[in-house]
Amino acid sequence: MSSSDDRGAPDGAAHDPEDRSPEAASRRGLLKLGVGVLGCGLAAIPAAPAVGYLLYPLGRERAVGAFLPVGARTQFSATPVRIDLHADRVDAWSRERDVKLGSCWVVEVDGKLQAFSTACPHLGCAVDYEPGEAKFKCPCHRSAFTATGVVEGGPSPRPLDTLEIEEKDGLVAIRFQRFRQGVPHKEPV
Repeated sequence: MSSSDDRGAPDGAAHDPEDRSPEAASRRGLLKLGVGVLGCGLAAIPAAPAVGYLLYPLGRERAVGAFLPVGARTQFSATPVRIDLHADRVDAWSRERDVKLGSCWVVEVDGKLQAFSTACPHLGCAVDYEPGEAKFKCPCHRSAFTATGVVEGGPSPRPLDTLEIEEKDGLVAIRFQRFRQGVPHKEPV
């Protein structure tokens, strides 16, 4: 019988665990490469969704909500009317009915309706309408706007933000949207 060192070795040759032959090196290299590829593949399984989750907002267009009905065309005139905008809020688990999203001012300018956000473009304070002066005013930082939304005074960097408005069959609907404050251009958020 052969010794314990040459068990399993072909032709009675001893098996050298530190075999440095080119054939053994190429087998070890292939095995290392295979294990490395398998390890990277297994690591990519949880990493791919995690990277997708982190990068999701970057490649996505900003979603703008649907048009929300606000009433009949006949209820609006050259005097601004404040309208609260309500919609259902839905997430993956629940649905809240009739949640207030925000408010807007609706006014007729040259026979056409315009909707202005009630959030001041300066810092987002609530803008009110002063009928005696026919102006929109921010009570916090004293920005003032004409009845057409143009900046008349104060620190506001731009005019009042307009919202999309749709008139159909005598009814008015508005698309509510928020905008970045404190910047000179209108930028949706």
